[in-house]
Amino acid sequence: MRFRVLGPLEVQSADGWTAISAAKWRQLLACLLLRSGQLVPTDSLILELWGDVPPSTANNLVSIYVHRLKKVIGDTEGKMLVYRAPGYVLRVGPGDVDIEHFESLAADGRTALAAADAERASALLGEALRLWRGPLLADVPPSPLIASRADRMAELWLTVTELRVEADIACGRAVQAVPGLRGLVTEHPLRERLWALLMRALEAAGRRAEALEIYAQARQVIADELGVDPGSELQRLYADLLAADASAVAPAPSVPQRPRRPSRPGQRPAPLEPDDDALAAVVAGAIAESRTAGVPREAAGASDVESGEPPSGEIGGAIAIGTFADPSAASAAQQADGMAHVPLAARPTQLPADIADFTGRETHVDHLCGLLLGGNAARSPGAVRVVVVNGAAGLGKTALAVHAAHQVSQQFPDGQLYVDLLGASSQPASPGEVLARFLRDLGIEGDKVPAKDDERAALYRTTLTGRRVLILLDNAKDAAQVRSLLPGSSSCAVLVTTRNRTSDLASTRFLDLNVLEDTEALALFARIVGEERAAAEPDATAEILVACAGLPLAIRICAARLAARSSWRIATLAGRLRNVHRRLDELKTGDLAVRASFQVSYDSLRTASNGIDPARAFRLLGLWAGTWISLSAAAALLGEPEDDVADVLEALVDINLLESPAPDQYRFHDLLRVYAMERASAEESDDARDAAVDRLLWWYLDSAQAAADRVSPQRYQISRPPDEAGYPALAFGTVDAALAWYDDERANLVAATRQAAGAGLQEVAWRLPPTLFPLFNRRGNWADCVTTHRVGADSAQKAGDRLGEAWALNQLGFALVSLRDPDAFGYLERALEIRQQLGDTRGEAQTAIVLGLGHLQMHGAGEDALRYLKHAAELLEPMGATSHRSVALNNLGEVYFALGDLDAAAQCYLQALEIAREFGSNAEGHALHNLGLVYLRQRRLAEATARLEEALLKHRASGALDGEAWTLKSLGTAQAEAGSVAAARNSLAGALRIFEQIGYRDDAAETEALLASLATGQGDGTGRR
Repeated sequence: MRFRVLGPLEVQSADGWTAISAAKWRQLLACLLLRSGQLVPTDSLILELWGDVPPSTANNLVSIYVHRLKKVIGDTEGKMLVYRAPGYVLRVGPGDVDIEHFESLAADGRTALAAADAERASALLGEALRLWRGPLLADVPPSPLIASRADRMAELWLTVTELRVEADIACGRAVQAVPGLRGLVTEHPLRERLWALLMRALEAAGRRAEALEIYAQARQVIADELGVDPGSELQRLYADLLAADASAVAPAPSVPQRPRRPSRPGQRPAPLEPDDDALAAVVAGAIAESRTAGVPREAAGASDVESGEPPSGEIGGAIAIGTFADPSAASAAQQADGMAHVPLAARPTQLPADIADFTGRETHVDHLCGLLLGGNAARSPGAVRVVVVNGAAGLGKTALAVHAAHQVSQQFPDGQLYVDLLGASSQPASPGEVLARFLRDLGIEGDKVPAKDDERAALYRTTLTGRRVLILLDNAKDAAQVRSLLPGSSSCAVLVTTRNRTSDLASTRFLDLNVLEDTEALALFARIVGEERAAAEPDATAEILVACAGLPLAIRICAARLAARSSWRIATLAGRLRNVHRRLDELKTGDLAVRASFQVSYDSLRTASNGIDPARAFRLLGLWAGTWISLSAAAALLGEPEDDVADVLEALVDINLLESPAPDQYRFHDLLRVYAMERASAEESDDARDAAVDRLLWWYLDSAQAAADRVSPQRYQISRPPDEAGYPALAFGTVDAALAWYDDERANLVAATRQAAGAGLQEVAWRLPPTLFPLFNRRGNWADCVTTHRVGADSAQKAGDRLGEAWALNQLGFALVSLRDPDAFGYLERALEIRQQLGDTRGEAQTAIVLGLGHLQMHGAGEDALRYLKHAAELLEPMGATSHRSVALNNLGEVYFALGDLDAAAQCYLQALEIAREFGSNAEGHALHNLGLVYLRQRRLAEATARLEEALLKHRASGALDGEAWTLKSLGTAQAEAGSVAAARNSLAGALRIFEQIGYRDDAAETEALLASLATGQGDGTGRR
């Protein structure tokens, strides 16, 4: 699957299953997914997104959202999300959307049940229910299409749940179904079929008295709510129970559903047997439904408020730039105000003309005006109000400052001073010369201006004392250039714009600008080229705005070029911008140019005291393909000490050539990345560029090796010949530290694999994914595992390394098994063939284990699973106690357990435990867990509890959160059956917390259902009274 809609909307990407940040993007994709393969007119999409009151630019906004979505879903070539007049088609393959798979499984399950094949029906319906993560599109704002489909799917979920319970009852699993059904009738008290199923389950479990009591409860609830008696089906069932033979013997009471067990170290557990999955799906679905699915979307937390808008009182986005209007004379009121005490010649009004087409940014303007007029008055009445607008080149700092200054100019009747300090140029303005000019502008005769700068500053402050003057210091270099230009009187206010951070300027309020939001970018573009012209080519407009990456200067240049070329189609310019290497060449018009704007900041870079050239650091950073880079990775790229690199990177942040979204993390604006790549190509030799990329990618491989060694030190791994020492890799003192690094670098590791393959570093490209496998496995990041191992297998084949190809194919097959993808078997059989040809016995056994696991998980406990796992154990036996033999025996025990041969299963688990203890591997916790489940099935409760408690300690020591959660869940079941209700509740609550933390929604729902069964007055939660 590539899309999941049964619950929150998620997309499978290089980062695994990821949510979509913007509400409108989610809404648009949801509408296209619900009508996948169909042409959805743009007018229909607009109605779904905005109802009856769409904005005038709705067509363009839909196009922009489509371009954003293409990037999110990895459809950069536009083969999946396609424009076809008069709208869009989303082409998805069979099984790409979970809802289609759900409906198909539900239909097959219904057919099997009708054909009296209850076991097959239970398996199919259970698989369908495991896809359910909550109400349809739970995080998408409702629209007519989404709301109607959500209601239909909620009804279908209930129907499938009922069919699953019916199949389980037919299979003799009525006992396990009772707790889940109790929760369902509580949430859906008027659904008579659920009451009937609960009565049938209790009757089948030998609890006829409870079944008759349930009828009385149902009758009372229905009468209270509707004022009628139950329907004929429920009444007939009641009559049948009354007439039945009262001598039937009730079977032993049941316990809560047994959790699934891990199949192998770090791997999510395979089902114990189809019986257990039946209740798991019913209980999980019942709890999920009780939370949201059975209520209207409004009550389920859906909202029609678009995300991404800044909350009231906060600043989000950036400021657009506009063209200067023709100068106009000051109003009569402005000229008259204050004239009595200030001569006309001494009342400067130097602000540049206001912006004629200034667009948006009301929040920023209001915030700036508030700071200029209110400032620090409440905290320090004598302090001068100083506000600094900071941001990168091209963000519209001057436009914002000029516009805001005009808004408050009437509050400064004694004048407004303005100067361009040329801070980004090679010759910034001298503060002393600016002071001399300001003094003359304020009425001081030229021969009265002091010669010394400090005397000029003192006279400047004296002259401004008591006067209400606004000073706009544009394009400042640093705090030192500004400091002497600050007045001493709180009656004045100062507004500064700068590309450099001036955190050392005292008593200052800062406003950091960012790129434009989509709606603001479109508004600026349409205002210049004309709304009709932009609306006529929505896709081309969206493509241009995406290429401009929200930079106001770039947007203005594109719009100005089109405005001056009425014969051009917007698509003409969009096509020219597609070539990333020529993009900056296209982003220029007249004296406006994005490259020139960046060049000013770049040319101001000076070599740091530690000897590292920041300009070279900037260039080399452009060579990295990841979306961000850590300090440690940047040090490897540059080949310099980390502390020195930190200073240089922070200097680039201060000058706004680099962003730092988090401590020790750095990233480029998209166009600055293009500029950095351009400078690297122009100023660095091929050898220097290759050496930098080599250092970085080998550093990633070495650091991944260190992390994997910490997480799984006893694993079977690829041998690596000694090579020259590269940049020192990271070291990890604990498992948690290694996993934390992987979590942070997850997307970058995928990018490193792809870049290595693209750069011809085939050895890095095929070695990195298998090296990362223990980390993929521990975190369950199978989408990343599949993506990287496909690249790795291809690189190993290109390099002619058959051993490497077998490794990559084996781990790719394992990941696909974990995703229950039948394509796994083809890759695994190729890996097995290569390893047999190479005489790699241990590798052959490794692949046989995975093949056995695949057959167990996808085809059940049958001959294929037994054959491969027995073969693996036989191959490994002459090698002695190896970690792989422990895994093989553990999985072989899984097969015997599923077949009901508990003695054989226990024997396998005991052997696996003995080997794991010798190696101290993570498999020890899984063997103990599985052994505890055997004892639980045999009702040896004390032994089961002891083994599970021991397993819990092992999982906690190894940092295996998933193993800890599964064991807590099993332990809670054992404690409930033993009558230790409080202990069971604590164990299940702990399991629930972890499942929610690591995002295992199905397991969380099952655990929540077990907790609910403990709270329904059923004593130990097993259904006993």
